[in-house]
Amino acid sequence: MKLRGRFVSLSTLLIASLFVLATPVFAQESLDVYVGTVTNQVEARKTPIDTFGNGVLYNAPQMTGAFPKFGANLKLNSWFGVGGEMSWRASKGDYAALMYRPFFYDFYGMYTPPAKSKWFVPELQAGMGAANLRFYYDQRLCNNFTGCRTSSSLVGTDNKFTTHFGGGFKTFFHNNWYVKPEFKLRWVNDLFQFGRNWVPEYGLSVGYTFGGR
Repeated sequence: MKLRGRFVSLSTLLIASLFVLATPVFAQESLDVYVGTVTNQVEARKTPIDTFGNGVLYNAPQMTGAFPKFGANLKLNSWFGVGGEMSWRASKGDYAALMYRPFFYDFYGMYTPPAKSKWFVPELQAGMGAANLRFYYDQRLCNNFTGCRTSSSLVGTDNKFTTHFGGGFKTFFHNNWYVKPEFKLRWVNDLFQFGRNWVPEYGLSVGYTFGGR
């Protein structure tokens, strides 16, 4: 739990520092904040896992599910900006007799191609970050006094370096409010828990722009 708290705190500090340091240097044109839901899909690994070291093999699943996300970016001029975001699996999933939950932390540079309309704004981005995989052992405990409850214990975490590129298309629907369909292709270093290192992500965000578009 201490590792989890430090990892989240460090990521939040890096995002905040990015915006604070950049503001005095560049003329700030606009600030975006957004939330959304995406999915990350990776095929399952081919070889079973001896999870408990007792000779019993378990199959690992593919990565899938809904991932809430939030983030912000600072547009420094008419075509370039910087930003950061965080996403995580909404619920724990089964993984070879354990439960797992992945977290992704992304920091990026953003390019906005010239657009004729301020209501439809394309964006391209590329950057780097980290993936944090957390594994839990859940068991159901029952007795005659308190009934049944589920106990969840964190049994391990694995942090990995990531890079990504992708893009989206902001569609403004009311003043500075917008929706943005988006796609991202993320590379995760040594993602041996699944069947490949490439993790495609796609989904939809809703955001608000402070300042000019």
